[in-house]
Amino acid sequence: MARSDTRVFQDTGTLPVRLDTIRYGADEIIFYEFEAITTAALPPVSAGAHVDIGLPGGVLRQYSLITPLCSQRRYVIAVKREEHGRGGSRWLHDSARVGQVFDLSPPRNQFEVAPGTSPVLLLAGGIGITPIYSMYEHVRASGRPVHLHYWCRSEKHGLFLEVLSDRSDVTVYYAASPEESSGRFAAVVREVSRQTEIYCCGPQGMLDHLERLGEELNAERRIHMERFQAAPAAAASNNAFEVTLARSGAQVQVAPGQTILDALRDAGADVMYSCEQGLCGACEVRVLEGRPDHRDTVCSAEEHDRRGTMIICCSSSQSASLVLDI
Repeated sequence: MARSDTRVFQDTGTLPVRLDTIRYGADEIIFYEFEAITTAALPPVSAGAHVDIGLPGGVLRQYSLITPLCSQRRYVIAVKREEHGRGGSRWLHDSARVGQVFDLSPPRNQFEVAPGTSPVLLLAGGIGITPIYSMYEHVRASGRPVHLHYWCRSEKHGLFLEVLSDRSDVTVYYAASPEESSGRFAAVVREVSRQTEIYCCGPQGMLDHLERLGEELNAERRIHMERFQAAPAAAASNNAFEVTLARSGAQVQVAPGQTILDALRDAGADVMYSCEQGLCGACEVRVLEGRPDHRDTVCSAEEHDRRGTMIICCSSSQSASLVLDI
C-alpha cells in the first residue's frame, strides 16, 4: 500500500475542468462528464488512457477515460461505488455536484493497444469495461479482427449494453461471482490463436487467472492487463544501493527499507509521481544501467526490460547501482 492516501500533483500542467454532467450508468455506476474551463482544447486521448482526479484533501484517484465519449472540450469517466474502497468513489457518488471545479492530470496511457494487424481479444470484468470498451471501439474502427468478452453481475449492472448487445463481435456473460465463470473464461483464452493479442481489465481474481493461463499457454508476451489494486508490496531492498541521475550526475543513496522515490524526494529531486502504489505509471523512468527489481502492476518485468524502464515508487534494484534517465 502507499505511504499515505494524501497526494499532491507533481505536474504543473494540471487541467482545470468543471463537472458538467452527472448521469446514471448502471447499478452502482455513475458517469461524470468534465468540461474544460479555459478556451484551450483538452489534450487528445487514446483508448486505454486514464487521468488523475484531484479530490478534496489533496487525494488523487485514477480513472479510465471513456474515449468514444470524450472530445476536445470534454472528458468522461465512469465510477463504481466501492463501499469498502479507499473513499474516492464514495466521495464522488455522495458529494460531487455539477458546477464543481476539479484539477485533472494530463491523460496517461500504459494500456494502449499495440499497433499491428493481429487479432485482438478483449476481456472485461465489472467496471473493467471502461478502458476495454474504449479499446474495443478503437480496434473495431481500424478494421482489425477483435472480439470482446464482458462479464458482469446482471443486466442492470452492465455498462454500454445498449451498444454492445447486438454486436456479433461481443459476448456478454452474467455471473454472480468470478468462480461461476472461471471455466468459460479459461476456455475463451485457450481457444484463441497464438497470434492473438490479449487485453484484460477486471477484478483481481480475473487477472490472476489470466496470468496463470498465460504461463500455461506460454503466452505471457501477448497478455496485457490493467489492475485496480496495488502492487503486492513496495520493493524496499534489504541492502543499500546507489542511484545516479544521468541528467545532472547527482548520486543518491537508497537506504535499506527505503523506496527509490522516497530517496529521490528526500534528496530534493524533481520527479513525477502520483499513486505511489505501482498502478498508474506516472513515475516510470528509463533505466540506463543496472538491474531493476520490478514490483509494479503497470507492466510485466519482461515488458519493462524490453522497454528499458522501471516504476520507481515501488520497485528497487537487484544491482549495487542504477543509472536513471532523470
